[in-house]
Amino acid sequence: MPASANVGGNPTDQQIQLPIYSIELAEEGEPKNSPQYAVQTYIENFNERDFEEMRKVLSDNFTNQGLNRDGSLTAVQTIDDLRTLMSGQEVIAPDSQNNVITVTEVNDKYATVELVTGPEGQRWKEMITLVKVGNGWKIEKIFWSFV
Repeated sequence: MPASANVGGNPTDQQIQLPIYSIELAEEGEPKNSPQYAVQTYIENFNERDFEEMRKVLSDNFTNQGLNRDGSLTAVQTIDDLRTLMSGQEVIAPDSQNNVITVTEVNDKYATVELVTGPEGQRWKEMITLVKVGNGWKIEKIFWSFV
């Protein structure tokens, strides 16, 4: 609910409605309710094999699909497929990851983000669609290709 304030202090003066927002800051300075924070949480925890932390920023309708180097599409993956994929991968600490996150569009319902990640020589780009859920963002769809 917006707060109100008297301009000039006189009860007959015009009142202004001021919206009040709560923004929680992440450790690196990104608000925890930003699309950047959701993508950062996803990729860092994916690389650390921490499915439960990563799951917090994935939509229940999450899908992931990619374009192989030969031009063929991968199968569409769900949350459970992603959990299986993560179980056998190498752990990479956040300070060793080279993640570049760029927000390309944000509105009141959706956001799109480009993520470039992966070790040198094996980097890939993810185009990520997020949906607004409550005061935060959840990753709905990822489409990736090698760069």
